[in-house]
Amino acid sequence: MKKNYCLYLLMAISSLILFGCKKDALLADSVQLQSFSFDPSANPGLKEAVFGTIEGQQIHITVPNSIDITKAIPSFHGSSDKLIAYVGQKVQESGISVVDFTKTVVYRFVTPDGMSEYSVTAEKAGSIVSFGFYAADNPEYLFRDYPATITKLDIKVDLPVDADVTKLVARYTRSNGTILKYNGTDFVSKETVLDYTLPQNLELQDVQSGTSENFVVTVGRLTAPVWSKVELADFLGMEKIYEANMEFNPVNGQLYVAVQTNGSTNELKKGVMGTYNVEDKRWEPVGDVSGFTPTRANLISMDFSKEGVPYAAFRDYTEGNNEQFASVMKYENGKWSFVGKQQGSYGKVDYLTLKMDQNVPYLGYIFDKVTTPYPKRGTYVESIQSGIWKGQTMSQSISGYYAKMFKGADHKLYYAIMDLTSGVSLRKPSIYRLDNGNWTLVGNVNVGPAESSFGGFNIDLDATEDGQIYMVYQSISPAYKTFVMHWNGTAWKQLGDGFSQTTSGSANRNNIAVRVHPDGRVFVAYGDANNGVKVTTFNKETGNWNTAMQLSAENGDKYEMRINAEGIPYLITIIDGKAALFKYDIPGL
Repeated sequence: MKKNYCLYLLMAISSLILFGCKKDALLADSVQLQSFSFDPSANPGLKEAVFGTIEGQQIHITVPNSIDITKAIPSFHGSSDKLIAYVGQKVQESGISVVDFTKTVVYRFVTPDGMSEYSVTAEKAGSIVSFGFYAADNPEYLFRDYPATITKLDIKVDLPVDADVTKLVARYTRSNGTILKYNGTDFVSKETVLDYTLPQNLELQDVQSGTSENFVVTVGRLTAPVWSKVELADFLGMEKIYEANMEFNPVNGQLYVAVQTNGSTNELKKGVMGTYNVEDKRWEPVGDVSGFTPTRANLISMDFSKEGVPYAAFRDYTEGNNEQFASVMKYENGKWSFVGKQQGSYGKVDYLTLKMDQNVPYLGYIFDKVTTPYPKRGTYVESIQSGIWKGQTMSQSISGYYAKMFKGADHKLYYAIMDLTSGVSLRKPSIYRLDNGNWTLVGNVNVGPAESSFGGFNIDLDATEDGQIYMVYQSISPAYKTFVMHWNGTAWKQLGDGFSQTTSGSANRNNIAVRVHPDGRVFVAYGDANNGVKVTTFNKETGNWNTAMQLSAENGDKYEMRINAEGIPYLITIIDGKAALFKYDIPGL
């Protein structure tokens, strides 16, 4: 056989030499192709042979989905048993040679009597062009879109390990002239609900030819997400950091981190800010690497305008009559500048936070001392418009042990107060929301379960797009417990059980943070003198909290948690005097 093949090859080479000089004379009808096909023996997965239509020197053939059109193996037979085939200068063997049929392929068939050329045009059979599970079609189960990988008749989609796959809706596109069926009934894109726990078979019917092929949809699982530590640049993660926070720029999605250094002089206690450049994969300082504040600063809080301009507020220790008043700065055109008057707040500030309502900066804080007409620990919120600061106290909560401002996914501002107005015997959070320029109480004052009567430092809060609020705080009397309260739009209710924390006098016990993932999961971070740093999530099926994941065995101080636009949670804290940034690595994001 090898001997004959070598003889044919030698003959073909001779013919090629001759063909180069006398092409027209050698092209003759004596070299007739009898069949051109795809056979199951050469194309695994193909159920039966598919034959091309030969019309003159043109061949038209359909490539089934079970064959990769870029790596198809055709079989061919001619009128002579001494037929040699070429594509270009490369010899082709029937049932063996692999060919890409995405474009017309010209075959040259050579015999001792002459040669002929045939143009083969392949058309892919009616197919499922795209397939996937999309968040818009599965709002209760998926946060982001998961497009499938389609390989021949196999459709594979990997979903998160905790995603419910029993009631999913698929979205797909198919080629014209086809119908997709499931168990004999129409399979409707963005409508049909199926359980994908096991692989599902979908039948694609070609209306014109009457043929059909079965596609198999398999849902795989991404590996479980894990918390990992993110390395910070030296100018952010250096030792002697007193506080740290972070925000994501809503325009470009970049992560910004601000820290307050804790050196021995005022110049070494400045605010420093950096951002992570995704393209360069490195941290860059925002302004001077040694700090953007004029001198010592703390209580650093930041947010962004709707154009993505960074703003920062801080307690400003510049010497003078307004020392420890709040200043606000913004970073534009490569430099920091004051917004309004430096140290322009109404009085000395404590528990200061900044949030932007569109392009209007709002400050929320508590007065550090009696500031006429407001008492010490008086609550206050002010905004700057046209260079002038204007503010107010909360009439139902005129004093607080702690306060903090937040911005929810509903783009509204919230002011949370550990309310002292009812007296020191009852200290619970009260929550206010900015609606059309007015601060209004959400529900009632003193939010919390009956078993709590005395809240500690720190409240954290997040709100969903539809205005549901999740608020976390720690009660220190009659027992040390952390509670999460949920505002469903009409009433406050406790979410799950309160979870105990140790009664150590360490300030670490007050470290709490809450954020709502875009898929609806509630993340809560907590820690105290004995627990290290932990994060738990709420389980809707059990109505309680899942077993917490430990980020660090070491204790953290001053937690801030954020979730970026891609759905990745981040947590920043201070461990042993250094900023520590953690990321919840979710496969597929």
